[in-house]
Amino acid sequence: MVSSSQTASPEIMSSATNTNEPQLTIQSFHQYSSLISIKLSTTNYLMWRSQITPLVRSLGVFHHLESEEIPTEEIKNDEGKTSPNPVYAAWIVNDGLLLSWLCGTMNEEMLSSIFDAGTVRQLWKSLEEQLLPITIEKEGNMKNMFMTIKKGSRSLNEYLKEFKWICDNLTAIKKPVSDLDKAFRFAYGLGPKYENFRLVMLTKPPYPAFSQFLLALQGHEQSLEALRDEEKKIYRT
Repeated sequence: MVSSSQTASPEIMSSATNTNEPQLTIQSFHQYSSLISIKLSTTNYLMWRSQITPLVRSLGVFHHLESEEIPTEEIKNDEGKTSPNPVYAAWIVNDGLLLSWLCGTMNEEMLSSIFDAGTVRQLWKSLEEQLLPITIEKEGNMKNMFMTIKKGSRSLNEYLKEFKWICDNLTAIKKPVSDLDKAFRFAYGLGPKYENFRLVMLTKPPYPAFSQFLLALQGHEQSLEALRDEEKKIYRT
């Protein structure tokens, strides 16, 4: 899939007897395909990478992701005669298979941005250069949204939906929010109408889990609605 002329300034390995190049086949990768639950996009790079790297490491070809080195195409014996380097042949096969497999874990938008990558290392480096800045910018935006989100005039369900969306996005870029921080941040965003409830739930430990806080909040909301209904009935009479 790639020749040495396609690589960008590679370091040619002087050793002809690299024992770290396994003999892989396409079946070696097929058995791992079901373990990749997402397609790489511009919004899930870190999550995708966290699934890819341990699998590549378990196959014994992690050096294809990190190293610029490529084995020499030919080797010399003690008499100075050259012959094809079997390590180079194995490297070419493995790099081609790994490159094809990685491309199969990406969506079409990402494929169009890396179509000219000739080696796995070129592909990996290109993805880092393209997606890490986006991820860092997204982290800043999501953290700011998390710290400033407020319920306002929205329904409780609408507020919760956006709050969970922010937390899910932070988790996707490997910046998960702790359960306790979720409870405190969500409570403060409810506003003054829920201040008494917040004080009861979060003034002192033991603090509830976020799921427990939500259950209590839903019960509190139902009590408020029942109270409003009673007030309406009294007003009408």
